[in-house]
Amino acid sequence: MSNVDGLAAQWLQLKAQEKQLIAKRHTIEAQITKALDAKDEGTITHLLDQHKISLTQPVTRKVDAVQWDKVKDKIPEHMHPVKHSISADAVGCRYLAEKEPVMWRKIAKAFETKQGKIGVKVEVL
Repeated sequence: MSNVDGLAAQWLQLKAQEKQLIAKRHTIEAQITKALDAKDEGTITHLLDQHKISLTQPVTRKVDAVQWDKVKDKIPEHMHPVKHSISADAVGCRYLAEKEPVMWRKIAKAFETKQGKIGVKVEVL
């Protein structure tokens, strides 16, 4: 296990360096953003002597379902700026796969399941 302890120590050291580098990068990004024009939303590209810099201003929007229900009839339905989406319920999928495998097999082909990157957290004892 001592080899893994060594890896954990290296991981912590690199993680600290990474945080410092990210903070420095964010400082530089703020200076660049202050020096160049940015759009209120979307991307603008600046061509400099030696670099091409693109500044992207993301904007997120959420809808309040209760308020939307009160106002949605004020404009034509085909102009409604909302999407209705369907998404997998991970807890429900896992339950069916583990507790009701016969039922799960009937519907499993409608779901894509893939593993993500394993998260690693290291703390000093």
